[in-house]
Amino acid sequence: MSQIEQNIREFFARKPEIEKCVQEGLINRRSLARYLIKQRIAEDHQLEAVIATLRRYAFREFKKEELKVFKEVTVRVKDNICLLDFEKEKDLLKELRSIIDQTDYDKGETLKIVVGTSSLSLFLDDDNKELIKTLTRKYKLKKKTVNISELSILFPEKAIETKGVLAFLTKELYNNDILVNELLTASSEVIIYLDEQYVLKAYELVKRLGK
Repeated sequence: MSQIEQNIREFFARKPEIEKCVQEGLINRRSLARYLIKQRIAEDHQLEAVIATLRRYAFREFKKEELKVFKEVTVRVKDNICLLDFEKEKDLLKELRSIIDQTDYDKGETLKIVVGTSSLSLFLDDDNKELIKTLTRKYKLKKKTVNISELSILFPEKAIETKGVLAFLTKELYNNDILVNELLTASSEVIIYLDEQYVLKAYELVKRLGK
C-alpha cells in the first residue's frame, strides 16, 4: 500500500460521510483529489497520483439494509429528564431496589439504571425532586445534567440481526451536528439522551430515514 493510499484510508476513517458522497456520485474524483491535497493528504504536485489512487481505491459499499428497518420504527420523545452520574458505591447499589419500587412505570415515570466499572448512572424525571435531592445528598455525585430529552426508537425485531444499524444511526446524528449525551440499547430499542435543543432535529432525522 502506498503512502497516499494509506493517508486516504485514514482520512475516510475520520470522514466517512465523504466516502458515502463519492460512492453515491455526488463528488467526482478530480474534485475530491484537489480537496485531499488541500487537506495535506498529498503534496501539491501529486494530483494525478491521488486521482489514480482513487480510481483503484476499494470504496466501501453503502448497503441499504440498515435503511429498510427505519421504515418500521416507532419513535417517542419525553422531555425533562435528569441524568445523575454517581461514584459506584455499595450502599447506593443496595438502595436501587428501593428506587425501583418508588417508580410508577404504569404512570409513565422514567427510571433507567446503568452500572459501570466505577460509576453508576440514573436517568429519571426532573420533577422527581425529592428523590434527586435525597440521592445527591447521600452519595458522591460526579455530574448532574438537566434539560435533557429522551428519544426512544423502537425497531422491528429483525433490526437485531441487521448489520450496521446502530453505526448508521450514530453516523447520521454526527453528520447532522446532533450532540448525544448518552445512548442506551435494550434488545431492539435504542434510547438516546440529548439536550432539549437537539430533540426536534433528531426526531425529524429519524423519521426522514424511514421515508
